[in-house]
Amino acid sequence: MRLVARAFSSRWRLVAAIVSLFILAGLAFVWLTPRTYTSTVSIFIDPRARTLVDLGVAPTGMGSSSQGADGALVDSQMTILTSRSVLGELVSRERLDTDPDFVGEASSPLADLRGMLSASLTGAGSGGSGGVPPFDRALATLQKAVNVKRVDNTYVLDVSVTTESPTRSAALANALSDIYLSNGQSVVDDSARESAASLEARLAELGRTAEQSQQAIEDYRRENGLLDTAGVPLAERQVGELSSQMVSASVATEAAKAALDALRENGAGTSASDMANRLRMEIGQAQAEESMLSDTFGPRHPRLVRARENRRALEKALDAELARVLAKAEADYRAAAAQQAALQGMLDKAQDSLARSNAASVKLKELEQTAKQNRELFDSFATKAKQAREQISLPTTTARVISSAQPAVRPTAPRAKVILAASAFLGGVVGFGTAWFLYLLIGPPKRRRPAPVQPLRKRHLAAAE
Repeated sequence: MRLVARAFSSRWRLVAAIVSLFILAGLAFVWLTPRTYTSTVSIFIDPRARTLVDLGVAPTGMGSSSQGADGALVDSQMTILTSRSVLGELVSRERLDTDPDFVGEASSPLADLRGMLSASLTGAGSGGSGGVPPFDRALATLQKAVNVKRVDNTYVLDVSVTTESPTRSAALANALSDIYLSNGQSVVDDSARESAASLEARLAELGRTAEQSQQAIEDYRRENGLLDTAGVPLAERQVGELSSQMVSASVATEAAKAALDALRENGAGTSASDMANRLRMEIGQAQAEESMLSDTFGPRHPRLVRARENRRALEKALDAELARVLAKAEADYRAAAAQQAALQGMLDKAQDSLARSNAASVKLKELEQTAKQNRELFDSFATKAKQAREQISLPTTTARVISSAQPAVRPTAPRAKVILAASAFLGGVVGFGTAWFLYLLIGPPKRRRPAPVQPLRKRHLAAAE
């Protein structure tokens, strides 16, 4: 310890000079470095989907774990905030490509010194930015000025912007948050437009498919006789109507046959016809008159002959009437039987058609089911296309600003106290190191011997001489 103390104490002036030099260098750095101000805006990223109109067909997968999908979501938003598209829009909006502070045209002693050093090390003109467009230079400067970090393990992002003006830093931070939020809404709107366009394109195809399915049903019904009225198949309705007509025709045929049998069995029945009954009455009167005349006159008497001829004429008329009635009954029976046979044939054909219709109805049900599914799918796509159109421009972004940027009161750089403390520490390290190195190299400094003191008289004599 005595050795170390001797080494440092012997060259304390050198140590003090080095420390003072470093402090002066720190002061020069603080004085030459332009002051910068940092403003921060806080943005909350909500991982929960905010859907005013339900268009989802599959779960998003977000919101399961802050260490899993949500963490990736927040990291992705950090990358988006510092992307070229977002920062480039900020450069265009704020016209930073014409700002000397961002395109590198500003001059300061420290910047000039760095430029001189860069030119001396890399060659004249190699460090210039004459070949880089102003927009790219401003974008590169802005990327260095913007810093995005996540607050601990939360969904809050702090977006900081550092410039030489406190109001400019706050304005750029707020503008960056506005661009980020508006771009997020624009992405949602564009996605809704693309979804609506895709759904509408698919909707036209689904409409044609639904119409073709319905037309296929109508064609199949017409080809297979499956037309219906009031919800009842036509073949079934025809069978029912023909069955009713068949019953009526059968009753009519039986009645005609019974009437014909009665006429054939009874001959000139009393109920044959009104004409026959009247003729029978007239025949009876003619017979009575002939009997009375035959009792009075001879067989050749003119009156008896006329009466006999009148009776015979009436009997012939009765026979003709009875023949007519019998012929009519036979004709009625044949007509009823023919009608019954015709209805039976039509009923058989209708029953065959109904059987074929029942067999074809299985295929018809399949076609109807397909048409129903196509119609439901068409309606679903039509609803979703309308919802997609309605969702455009609705506020659906899940991010929001929870704390806007304010102008900084104090500069964030350079930090004078930190720089001076670091300069003093480095100066002390270098100073003490130099003193120790010199002590080890050449030892302690040699002390000069003091000149001998002469008496006062001798000094006067020496001065006189």
